Amino acid sequence: MSSAAFNSFDSLQFAKKLKAAKVSEEQAEVVAEALRESFDERDKALAAIEAKIKELAVDAKNNAEKMATKEDVVRLEGRITNLEQTMNAKMEGMNSKMDGLENRLLVKLGKMLAIGVGLIVTSIGIAAGIIIKLMPHA
Repeated sequence: MSSAAFNSFDSLQFAKKLKAAKVSEEQAEVVAEALRESFDERDKALAAIEAKIKELAVDAKNNAEKMATKEDVVRLEGRITNLEQTMNAKMEGMNSKMDGLENRLLVKLGKMLAIGVGLIVTSIGIAAGIIIKLMPHA
């Protein structure tokens, strides 16, 4: 509804009707002018209301486009679940690799310890042999 639809008051026609009803010309003109001003104010107010309604309608449409539907939420929940599953699978794979690395590290450390102990024992054996050879025989 446009505010132009309300702006159809004919103050001259109204003043003529008042004059025909034996109202003085001056009074008829004042009443007609006051009524026209009143209608103008009403039309301005209605135009402002109409503009606000259009603005609210645009805002509502824009907000409706931004709002998530139930299907959007369900779809996002599914994507989050898939991401969690993928992340958990990758974490399990990483944990398996870490366990494998830990085992390999323990084996290598064990070998190094065995070699170290072997070197110490060998060194002690060689040192003992040298000492025995160097000792006077009685």
